[in-house]
Amino acid sequence: MRLMTGSREASGACASWLRASYAADNDRLFLWIPVFMGAGIAFYFGLDFEPSLWVAILPPPFAAVLAWRTRHRPLSGPVSMALLCVSIGLVAAVLRFHSVAAPVLEQPMSGEFVGLVLSAERTETGALSAVLAPVSFAGLPPERLPAKVRLNVRLRDAALRPGAEVRLRARLMPPPEPVLPNGFDFARQAWFSSIGAVGFAYTAPEEIAPPSGAGELLTVLRMKIGERMRTRIGGTSGAVAAALVAGERASIPDEVSADLRAAGIYHVLSISGLHMVLFAGSLFWVARTFLVLLPGLALRYPVKKWAAAVAILGATFYLLISGGAVATQRAWIMICLMFLAVLLDRPALSMRNVMLAATAILVWRPESLIGASFQMSFAAVIALIAFYESEPVRRWSSRPRAAGLEAAASRGIAYILGIASTSIVAGTATGVIAAFHFNRIAIYGLAGNMAAMPIVGIVVMPMALLALLLMPFGLDGPALWLMGKGVDGMLAVAHEVAAWQGADRLVPAAPLSALVVAVLGALWLTLWRANWRYAGLVPIAVGLSLWGSGTPPDILIDRDAALFAVRTADGNLALTATRPSYTAEQWLRYEGDTRTVREVARSEFVGCDQGGCVYREEGRPVVAFPSSLAAVVEDCEKADIVAAVVPVPRRIRNECSARLLLDYFFFWRNGATAITLAPDGAFRIHTARELRGERPWVQRSRDRQ
Repeated sequence: MRLMTGSREASGACASWLRASYAADNDRLFLWIPVFMGAGIAFYFGLDFEPSLWVAILPPPFAAVLAWRTRHRPLSGPVSMALLCVSIGLVAAVLRFHSVAAPVLEQPMSGEFVGLVLSAERTETGALSAVLAPVSFAGLPPERLPAKVRLNVRLRDAALRPGAEVRLRARLMPPPEPVLPNGFDFARQAWFSSIGAVGFAYTAPEEIAPPSGAGELLTVLRMKIGERMRTRIGGTSGAVAAALVAGERASIPDEVSADLRAAGIYHVLSISGLHMVLFAGSLFWVARTFLVLLPGLALRYPVKKWAAAVAILGATFYLLISGGAVATQRAWIMICLMFLAVLLDRPALSMRNVMLAATAILVWRPESLIGASFQMSFAAVIALIAFYESEPVRRWSSRPRAAGLEAAASRGIAYILGIASTSIVAGTATGVIAAFHFNRIAIYGLAGNMAAMPIVGIVVMPMALLALLLMPFGLDGPALWLMGKGVDGMLAVAHEVAAWQGADRLVPAAPLSALVVAVLGALWLTLWRANWRYAGLVPIAVGLSLWGSGTPPDILIDRDAALFAVRTADGNLALTATRPSYTAEQWLRYEGDTRTVREVARSEFVGCDQGGCVYREEGRPVVAFPSSLAAVVEDCEKADIVAAVVPVPRRIRNECSARLLLDYFFFWRNGATAITLAPDGAFRIHTARELRGERPWVQRSRDRQ
């Protein structure tokens, strides 16, 4: 009896505590709107079929009526609002799908290509990577022409001017499929960019119509700014400077990008929140200082608001000349909301403004949700705001200020602590997401950021702003020189930190459930303010514990049946090809394997000849990869699993004694394939087509026999 009474008291106390926590955080419910909208968008991308538009638009009106009727109820009101947000997210994704729908090339084709150049960027090797809008190609009817194509022009002397109409001979192919059943789906990303084909040019482009229009002139201006920075600063520093301002990263050497990643400062190259804050913030400070210095002006007029308006215009100009990537557009929305708050006499940086920006972006571009850029940038900003609005940090920042020399020392210490705490908080918030998407962890990211970010904030970005202001007058030389020296310092930090032992560490791929659970826990921890938010630590721990819970496949076969890999008894992969390829490198990255392709291909258990390759290891099934019908017949007698590069007739199939026989047509229909072997000798087959479902960006040619 006493035990039952104590149990009731404990449950009553727990219920009272939950009610008190909910009441204390009632004003924070608004912050969960983009979270539930994201749930609706995630539901859309998790479907294995394309939902009908009419089916998608039916739930929101009913959810809105339900939310209105229950708006004053403490529990059912928020639940109905959550359902409304989920339905709005689903509708936004479906509407976005229809708004970007465009033809996709069904099969590889070659022929004469005429198109309008939308953008062009020169790579490190001197080639051009361009996006064009086709006018005609190889006799295809207009209704089957892709809206956009991504084309590589490898001829060094070739030139492409945005806005110009060009003619060339090209080889175009459908957007590539994933290299793993659960791998990155470029075809899906291409669909939401209206890119229906990728390929390369056989001949140099011939310009048949010059650029025209304001949009084209702006793109040309962007290219000229990038080219001026590359030539005036020179070398790798010039390429990095062009990336920071014009968003042109293709000309940065791969080894430099690798060092920046290893040092944890590669985010500097992505024009996002950091750049917008530094650029627009510097412009705000300069404009406000200039206005304050004018006699009597600050006493009669709101010069702070004027400076905020100037900063918004400057951020908009930066958005346009940087190429307007999705991350830059997101940063522009956030910075404009911040300065709009200044114009309205509201707090500039708050969790509410961040979630408003997230809501706007999810409505505008729902596909952003599944991208690493969206996830990492908002994770960093939300974590930083939650950290700086926490009670201990607010008490420390509001402490009495010293004067004189002590004040200078205090500000210096506060600046160093600010960089360190910002790097730790942002690095921790984005580290799990980066590890999930890129399988990399920058061990010394804190050291890299503490050394490099003062250079970026004090020298590089202010000089970039000054150079842009002086460039029309031809007086940008000194500013570009100083900017180049700042970039040199940043690169020196990257090279030094990257050289430290174990600076860049690969980690195996994690199941999607691990990321979802950890992110939900992090949102619970950061969006609430009452003590119940610490319950979010539990799902974070669960998500991290799920990281290595997946069973890795034992056999990998690429989408073209041209590359195979088998897991040996020691748990490592053995490849059947010795040449580096994108597919092989991606397989190793997903494994967290730091070996090169050539090292992996030297396995003693894989033997290859003219008839194909065979994997033999004691105590393991024999796996054969024949490349001819004669080899298929021979391997059927000796191997347990046969994955043939060639089509296999039914007669040979019926006579094959192998436990599993897959031929070229299986891979042609199903794409990348992973086979997992069970201890009892059974096997599970997972294919990219199976996991991608019947979506419009999945090639229909896979359906043909």
